[in-house]
Amino acid sequence: MEEEKLSEIESELFSLVNSITNLKNKYNDGSINHHFFQKAINNAMNGLLKINQTLKEKNVSMSEILDNMDFKREFNDAIEIVKEITNLTPSDEKSLSIFKLPGIASEITSSFITLMDALKLESQSHSLIINLLEELKSNFKKLRFPGLDEIQSGIKEINVEILRNKSKLMNNNQFRELIVDRLYKLFQKFQLKLDIET
Repeated sequence: MEEEKLSEIESELFSLVNSITNLKNKYNDGSINHHFFQKAINNAMNGLLKINQTLKEKNVSMSEILDNMDFKREFNDAIEIVKEITNLTPSDEKSLSIFKLPGIASEITSSFITLMDALKLESQSHSLIINLLEELKSNFKKLRFPGLDEIQSGIKEINVEILRNKSKLMNNNQFRELIVDRLYKLFQKFQLKLDIET
């Protein structure tokens, strides 16, 4: 990676991590309200997810960058603050973090794999496929987190297409293979989102 680009990423990483820490301090002393705190933390996390994706595209690990910056402890402290958001959230809201809930992330992974496997088997009924797709959508609803909108939209589009083409789903191998390919791409994007912790 070019020195200038690396320096830019390190600077942004430093800024975002410090921003999360400062937001927590201001929230604790009552300077900012819960709504603003949560929104600002979500924005900061979006920034971290984007950095993580950029690094992956360049085949550079977040861990390597943090080691170079001697900034791993501060980064992990910021991630811990994000994890605590769930505990700070009012009980009527269900904003859950992928870092806080590896169980839900695991359920989503399992849903993706089961659905793709079912689509590869000719003998499966369309109702089973639709039920598995509904389960995947339902699991995503439990995991409201910045950066997942594109994946959820993709799942909804596949759902609409399957509902409109039930007979094609059962009789056309090529159609099912295309659906599996699209699901797999969404699954890969989901895995990238999960892979920010070091």
